[in-house]
Amino acid sequence: MEIDYSKVMDKVKFWKTAIENAKDFTGTSPPALFVGRFGYPKVFVGVLSPPIHVERKEAEMLDSPEKWYKSRVTIDQILNYRGQMIYSRFKSPIHRPSGKTVESMQELSMVKKPTDVEVELKKQPKFNMRFDSYSKPIGNPAPLQRVRLTENPSIERKVDYVTSDVDLKATNAVTKLYNYDIPVSRIQKMFTAGLLGVNFQRKFVPTRWGITAVDDIIGKHLIQRVKHHQKLGEFRLFSNTYLGNHYEILLIPTAYEYELVEAWDIDEPHPMVGADYEPYNLRKKYATSTHGAFYSGRLAVGEYLDTIKRQSAVLIVREVRPDYYAPVGIWQLRETVRGAFSKPYERFDNIGQAVDRLCSRLMIRRKWIKKSKLMRNLKEQTRLKQFLNPNP
Repeated sequence: MEIDYSKVMDKVKFWKTAIENAKDFTGTSPPALFVGRFGYPKVFVGVLSPPIHVERKEAEMLDSPEKWYKSRVTIDQILNYRGQMIYSRFKSPIHRPSGKTVESMQELSMVKKPTDVEVELKKQPKFNMRFDSYSKPIGNPAPLQRVRLTENPSIERKVDYVTSDVDLKATNAVTKLYNYDIPVSRIQKMFTAGLLGVNFQRKFVPTRWGITAVDDIIGKHLIQRVKHHQKLGEFRLFSNTYLGNHYEILLIPTAYEYELVEAWDIDEPHPMVGADYEPYNLRKKYATSTHGAFYSGRLAVGEYLDTIKRQSAVLIVREVRPDYYAPVGIWQLRETVRGAFSKPYERFDNIGQAVDRLCSRLMIRRKWIKKSKLMRNLKEQTRLKQFLNPNP
């Protein structure tokens, strides 16, 4: 899918003058931070905030995927939220970061509420935005001289406890925060800021990698619990669409398996289709076709199955439609699949009926099926049953 970045930037150009005239300012961070990956192990690290004080409710919307989905904000609105913030950054080694600027950034990553920050820049920002399929759009970079929180940060005791425990492994810290009902997007910030894990292992983690790492840790934690539940007794089909991404989620009454199939360029004669599959014992290698989307989807699947105390095989088919004209981050998959599970579902007697209904809502119809290992497995299991029981 080709993105016309000039048209995308036109949608937020009304922020250009305010952004490029900023130098030293006090602004309200949602809170938000970003750790880059280029130049690793020495990377850009920084905070994001508009160059003015913003009321709490308005500031929260600048960097909250959970609230974005709940409010069903549009891509234009997300671009507006992100376009007004300055990415005040500095270069830092990922290992053992130190200094007052680092401390301020790490403290900001823990806070629950929007917080005013005092920022001094070395030079004025460049009006620009960067997009990728993993993280939220990042705009208006500027070299940071100094940053300071101008008010006492609001940090929950639970968060302070976990981040202060330097003997707690990162995986255990992530799951503990999740079990404390800390939103996934906040856990990802603390993870990337180097605040979780055993003391000597703590380091900055590029945001792109941190998002997937946290989704993976929580997803595995949930699926290990799910595998102790009884098998689902019926075929269930869920559906949801948001921001030009359409999802069909099929639950199959058998032991746990999981697959994500993605279709891009669906208005072309030959759409791009990729898939990653996970067996009952979980996959050992990174999902190279669907990347971080695989882990975001698995987290949402694990939440639902653990809530209903059942296990099943799960197939997600994601269709990226033309109106997804600018990538806004992989959070949209997690939140849209979560949203699908809060909707009524359809029941079916067999896999054929379920797949027919699933395909009826896709623009690509059945073009994804050849890529699905889960579908091949189901066919082979059916043939094996027929071989073992020719006259049921």
